[in-house]
Amino acid sequence: LLLLVLEYVSNKNVFMRYHKAHLTRRLILDASADSEKEEDMVEWLREVGMPADYVNKLARMFQDIKVSEDLNTQFKTSTARHDAINIKILNAGAWARGSERVTVSLPVELEDYIPEVEEFYKKKHSGRKLQWYHHMSNGTITFANEVGKFDLDVTTFQMAVLFAWNQRPNERVSYENLRLATELPDPELRRTLWSLVAFPKLKRQLLCYSPIVSQAKDFAEHTLFWINQEFSLVKNGKPQKRGKVNLIGRLQLSTERSQLEDNHSIVQLRILRTQEAIIKILKMRKRITNAALQAELVDILKNMFLPSKKMIKEQLEWLIEHKYMRRDDDDINTFIYMA
Repeated sequence: LLLLVLEYVSNKNVFMRYHKAHLTRRLILDASADSEKEEDMVEWLREVGMPADYVNKLARMFQDIKVSEDLNTQFKTSTARHDAINIKILNAGAWARGSERVTVSLPVELEDYIPEVEEFYKKKHSGRKLQWYHHMSNGTITFANEVGKFDLDVTTFQMAVLFAWNQRPNERVSYENLRLATELPDPELRRTLWSLVAFPKLKRQLLCYSPIVSQAKDFAEHTLFWINQEFSLVKNGKPQKRGKVNLIGRLQLSTERSQLEDNHSIVQLRILRTQEAIIKILKMRKRITNAALQAELVDILKNMFLPSKKMIKEQLEWLIEHKYMRRDDDDINTFIYMA
């Protein structure tokens, strides 16, 4: 039934972008309920006419995961700290874009692994360059206080923030100093801090702060944050001494900036595909009326998206202006291809 519905989705490129984003999250977090069915879905999407370039990227993602599993096995035999790290080496063209990379000052304990991984990979594949996408990474840390000891599943950004207290567990640290300590961009730091002071599933939050605000954007430079020394997991009204909690929530796989860029890139891609389709039609027909051109254009593009009349008009004018085509001298509603 789902596949039948997908055949009638008009904005297929938009659907595929969101499907890819959710699939990326599941593969990064090893959260797929059935990896075999996930792979089968790639071929089903191809069968219902989803854009080939998107489908090919999904297939490459599964291939990268399998290659990474082999690399992990080899890496863990080459280092004494094999239980502490799990690496995923992915093809940037299939998974992400350079605009999504975010600067962050990693904890020393994590930073030490980077040259070790790079040296290992360099021996396997000369000439390839590794770029670290920290916003797509996550890990587990142990938090201990007077109440007990707890394992926390966290994003790399959350880890960087929490490690700011590693050498000063009882201090109150200002927002400004946390920004200096983590080097996170303002939007990412605000979002990360909010996840640690207002995580929906926790009755006792990991961080406390003052003054109280209603949303992350209201944090000021001098807002103070500190570790909640009474933090624990609460079950049936009683604080637990041990336990594990997942603070990752909706792992942020793209930044606010890149989400805007995603929207912009979709528009630009649609413009390009519309121009290509118009030229293709004109090359075949040489001469065509506006109504016939629009009908053929929609027929070509319908599996990706349905172009608006405004977009079609704008692209026709652009192609006329750049002398790819012209209007007929005797009929302005007829277009002629200019070789």
